[in-house]
Amino acid sequence: MVLLKLLEKSVEKIAERQVKKAGITFGDIWRDQDLAAALPAVRAGDLAKARELLDIDDPPRADLRLHVLSDACLPHLSALEDRYGDDDPLLLLLGGTTRLKASWEARGSGWASGVGEDRFRRFFELLEPAVRPLTRAAELAPEDPRPWNNLQWYGLGMQVRREELDRVWLELCARDSWHHRGRYSRLQVLCEKWQGSHEEMFAFARENASLSGPGDACLGLLPAAHKEHIMLLISGSDEFQTYGDVKGFVEAYLSDPGIRGELTQAADQWLAGDVTSDPEHANVAHLFGAFLYYAGDIERAARALAHAGRVIPETSLWGHVSAWPASDYRDALKKCGLLDGPSS
Repeated sequence: MVLLKLLEKSVEKIAERQVKKAGITFGDIWRDQDLAAALPAVRAGDLAKARELLDIDDPPRADLRLHVLSDACLPHLSALEDRYGDDDPLLLLLGGTTRLKASWEARGSGWASGVGEDRFRRFFELLEPAVRPLTRAAELAPEDPRPWNNLQWYGLGMQVRREELDRVWLELCARDSWHHRGRYSRLQVLCEKWQGSHEEMFAFARENASLSGPGDACLGLLPAAHKEHIMLLISGSDEFQTYGDVKGFVEAYLSDPGIRGELTQAADQWLAGDVTSDPEHANVAHLFGAFLYYAGDIERAARALAHAGRVIPETSLWGHVSAWPASDYRDALKKCGLLDGPSS
């Protein structure tokens, strides 16, 4: 037993060195040079710089910046809320979104059954004040879809009725009929663990796929829906005791011709366009790449993962299928011919 543990530690250390050498890490994936250059100042409390970055007429980049800047502003939430008297829609939007992030961070990312009464109480206390700045931002900037997207997450957290969430969705679509981040939020509303069903979620994802053009990030809604379905099936069963069990289930799930066919068709359509035009295209690359890899479609997986880079999203399929997702991702890159040297 002692020898076995020593061997396991040795293998783990070798894997860690290989991952480090390959430059593989975990985190958010995005490409925006101006945002990256300004982040140190924003993290230090430069709210004027944050506001300047949000004022951009480029919907995908504007959404990305709000997502990243609200994380950077978490330590400065009080300072942001002190500025609400300025009635500046961008500062109201940033403050409301930052409060959303603070509340969901306090709740945690687990299932509701594991949150606990005290943490839920804290979550609601933190979340409730986000509605005022978000609705005021929507009033002051009536063409901006971003407040309405975040009101979807506010509504989910506050457990508002589905009818109200549907109204928020329609308001969002009225401002941007093809809002990428808003559609990923809507997918969460429609999944079974929140306020929908598998049927609604897949119908929405498939409708988006049928309407998407080549290279469209909304094509990633299809693998995202399958990932949600897989995670719910796994969480609701006692059959999965090890990561090997999960991996075997994912591979069996992808052996279904219908599932595999619609994922490969959507991947081909995504790869046929200019995928790099979206600053968050690497996330879509991971969505498709992981499924294609576990389906054994190495050629398509290689084409998708060529756009994924070396950073793994925290919520990606890799982390659900392996105890050592960074090591598995390294092996996937090797088998796809995207990393030099023999695979381990």
